[in-house]
Amino acid sequence: MRPFVGETERDLARAVAEWSAGLTERIPIAEKEGVIPRDLIAELGRLGVLGMRIPEADGGLGASAFAFVLVLEELAAAWPSLAVAVAVNSGIVAGSIARHGTASQRARWLPRLMDGSGLGAFALTEPISGSDAASLRATARQDAGGWRLDGTKQFITNARYAPLAIVFARVGVPDPARPSGGITAFIVPLDVPGVSVGPPERKLGLKASDTSALTLDDVRVEGDAVLGEAGKGFALAMWGLDGGRINIAAQSVGIARRALELARSYARERRQFGRPIADFEGLRFRIAKAETDLAAARLLVLRAAWLRDSGKPYTREAAMAKLYASEMAQRATHAAVQILGGNGYMRDYAVERYARDGRATTIYEGTSEIQRIVIARSLTAA
Repeated sequence: MRPFVGETERDLARAVAEWSAGLTERIPIAEKEGVIPRDLIAELGRLGVLGMRIPEADGGLGASAFAFVLVLEELAAAWPSLAVAVAVNSGIVAGSIARHGTASQRARWLPRLMDGSGLGAFALTEPISGSDAASLRATARQDAGGWRLDGTKQFITNARYAPLAIVFARVGVPDPARPSGGITAFIVPLDVPGVSVGPPERKLGLKASDTSALTLDDVRVEGDAVLGEAGKGFALAMWGLDGGRINIAAQSVGIARRALELARSYARERRQFGRPIADFEGLRFRIAKAETDLAAARLLVLRAAWLRDSGKPYTREAAMAKLYASEMAQRATHAAVQILGGNGYMRDYAVERYARDGRATTIYEGTSEIQRIVIARSLTAA
């Protein structure tokens, strides 16, 4: 494994960091309004960020997973809501179509995921099936050369911005002996009759990142809407989530990094008892521990991304990176708030937002409990 990144990866990340620095004044307004401005999505398209993980043959940059996690770290350090939106669009949605889609599907849909006109959605979770994704109840039945879809999806990122969603529905009758049997992935344009997007969820954090329900009421799609093979969508979903977990881990690193940067700066300037609070040993040790954990988390993220790029198994390493980095982000943002004291609890200081935004990282793309199950299963399997 290469523990350090190359010049190309650094250049990409540096360019995104420079662009993100210009968002500072827009973020509070966008978070209050609960939207990502459309012009920023368009700018990300022009910069090539939305097409980073799409192969050059399909019009994208063909960037490595290694490079993508560095870019996501920079986006998350600036604006976690935006990082989530990009990770879902450019990682899990575009990545799934690029890997599993037919030539015609790639030609039709990938340009719409990288031109900045919208952000793709991944519709797996339902009101009764979160961690137990195989128990989903959305259904698909064949109809005159096409398919009819019915069901409700919940907590869908980018639903309001999405030209399309990868929707998972079950074909046939559920089989208790094979819980994931029949689950199929469909590419569903969200402007077809029968699709409705619910109101945005009222969340603790990530307020500008859209999270909404998606309802499909007798939605008809063509026969070529199936992504991959009919009945084998569950494996496709798990492949997407493996990559998604690496991306969430990278976001966690970015959130923690920025919160700690703000805390260090504050500690050098804030004076109590006649000297900067950074001089107090208890606070210095807390910062030292947090920065050490941050460095360890970043290496776990880079290892998982490197394994993915190398074509080697990475399910366990993705789970390890996501588990450690997301829980590290909880400790780091908590420490940052504590270092700022009363000011850390106020919205005038950004660490309050990073603490709220970072809280979701232990939940989506598989909770910490699910990551422990994945890791333990891989270590104890015969």
